[in-house]
Amino acid sequence: MTASPALSPLEALRRQRHARWLAAFTSSLVKVIGAHAQPGDEPIEMILFGSRARGDWDGYSDVDLLVVAGDQAVADLWADRLLEAGIGSDVVPVSRICWQSWVDSPSPHWRAVRSQGIPLLRWPS
Repeated sequence: MTASPALSPLEALRRQRHARWLAAFTSSLVKVIGAHAQPGDEPIEMILFGSRARGDWDGYSDVDLLVVAGDQAVADLWADRLLEAGIGSDVVPVSRICWQSWVDSPSPHWRAVRSQGIPLLRWPS
């Protein structure tokens, strides 16, 4: 077994910055949900995807977020709430049934979201 190479100082700094950004972003999500959630309309899951999830983000990267809810209307509602609060740049709302149906999707996009996405929040927690 070979030891993994040490991170360069730049990569270590990049990972630290991303960890701080991710903690602040997740905290912002929790605040929005706490301010707006009503019993029965909570999202089921929120997943960060794209360059922020892969770790290859830069200063021009947007924030891609998938919102999974029990039905499409609730997912749409949460996408609107998050966008109005300035949380995320691209918020994709999907129903639980739709998200589950994409498990075996031939789409490279949805396979990448599933494999590279970072689950941020799940309900019930």
